[in-house]
Amino acid sequence: MSTATTTWTRESLAAAPQTYFDAVDAMDLDGVLAHFADDATLTVQTDNVTFTGASEIRRMFTDFFGASSSIRHELRNVVVEESAGKVATEQGYIGELKDGAKNDMHNCNFFSFDADGKFQRVIIWMAGTNPLT
Repeated sequence: MSTATTTWTRESLAAAPQTYFDAVDAMDLDGVLAHFADDATLTVQTDNVTFTGASEIRRMFTDFFGASSSIRHELRNVVVEESAGKVATEQGYIGELKDGAKNDMHNCNFFSFDADGKFQRVIIWMAGTNPLT
């Protein structure tokens, strides 16, 4: 049985959530998607909804960006488990949707990385109404 060689370091794992949230906040679809493996999953656990694969994740972010006037994330805590290729974050999300709805949420994300340093699985816990669906 062979093992895959990983390309992540503690520093790269810790930095990935910030570059991801920076791309989300800029509504940079290509920048966001560059963080995900082609077969990744993104689950909003609090809504029991999962987006599987690049096309579903692309559609979800396209819809979210299209519905948003502003998006801002503030990372508050980052926990890295380097040996497992996992990162947990606690962050604030402040945003406004084009329909006038305003969000000020306290969320947590859990990122699992593949051997290439891309998100293989993202699980999101949201404190409030999910603006992603």
